[in-house]
Amino acid sequence: MKKLGLENTFLAGKFTLGSPILQRFETPANSRTDINTDPDPYSQTTPSDIGMLLEDIYQCAQTGGGALTAVFPGEIDQVKCQLMNTSLINNRLPVLITAGVPEGTQVAHKHGWVSTNGIINTIGDAGIVYSLGGNYVAVIFLHNPDQLVWDPASNLLATMSQAIYNYYNPPATAGS
Repeated sequence: MKKLGLENTFLAGKFTLGSPILQRFETPANSRTDINTDPDPYSQTTPSDIGMLLEDIYQCAQTGGGALTAVFPGEIDQVKCQLMNTSLINNRLPVLITAGVPEGTQVAHKHGWVSTNGIINTIGDAGIVYSLGGNYVAVIFLHNPDQLVWDPASNLLATMSQAIYNYYNPPATAGS
């Protein structure tokens, strides 16, 4: 991720219960002193980093160009990017960004939430939305240091997604 310029994104361990952290990463985002979102030491990203990564996957999948093929020549190509995009499209979840767009709209996304001691503090979804008004990347993270209650938080995220979709695809007005 660092080679792509995504200085706040990393995986620091395996995703099995009890796995050790293989390396500690200090990033500009997790070393801020003005805000603390209690980031997971195993994996972190920021909205801007994940948005840039999705844009890179989109460009590579569409044209075979962009940062991924430039930074990893011979390792990542258009076919591999199309596979990444298809995997993200197959992440079917009827809430969050997907809930804010019309049924049938293709969304290539990755969602997640952070739960500490059974309390959700962060919910995020990042995706490429394929729409008639133009394809776009949307990244929405919500955080509350005390608690995010799932239904109102996921509904807020869906409403924000709908507003973005409507910006690119203005609803028809009466009399048009």
